[in-house]
Amino acid sequence: MKKLSIIAGAILLTAGIAAASPSFAANIAQCTDDVTHNDIHNGATDQSAIDINSTSILQSLRAKGIDAQDVSDWGGCVKADVVRADGHVAQEFFDPGTFQRLYVNHG
Repeated sequence: MKKLSIIAGAILLTAGIAAASPSFAANIAQCTDDVTHNDIHNGATDQSAIDINSTSILQSLRAKGIDAQDVSDWGGCVKADVVRADGHVAQEFFDPGTFQRLYVNHG
């Protein structure tokens, strides 16, 4: 019985840490690259949906209170240059459908 209690406690502890840690939050590994392939032999270039809609995405991020200055596609994620409260610019990543902030796992 004591062994079962220890195992159950370890599982609950692990679940609690996972829920509280940003490294377990939505991360950039969940993005998928969505590139529109154009006929590059006739002068066209491949563009992602993010790059094509960058103005709209920029406006959506700003409407959420994110001081984004520029956005681009980064492997299917929205990569934004964001001005932080201290005035420094940092790259942040967002889900292209929900604009939820994504995290880079360092594991």
